[in-house]
Amino acid sequence: MKNYEIMFILSTQLTEEEKKAGVTLVEETLTKAGAVELKTEIWGDRKLAYPIKKKENGYYVLTLFQIDGTKLPEVEAKLNITESILKYMIVRND
Repeated sequence: MKNYEIMFILSTQLTEEEKKAGVTLVEETLTKAGAVELKTEIWGDRKLAYPIKKKENGYYVLTLFQIDGTKLPEVEAKLNITESILKYMIVRND
């Protein structure tokens, strides 16, 4: 298992409960794929570098985890159809 991190951005138009539900959804998706979550950092609302889906701000969350790399497509497939996630990026940490 290798170390990865995912940075994802949720819409700021969501309520606090919906934002927490979005974070939980990502964590559960990772767990179902066999990941071991190490840490989640909520960075909160920040201005985007460029508009995404006509939005100027986003709710940033960073999660560190360990997973077998062959399981990542399964995670990405779920995240791609989640409407509350504006953008995400998964990066391998060495």
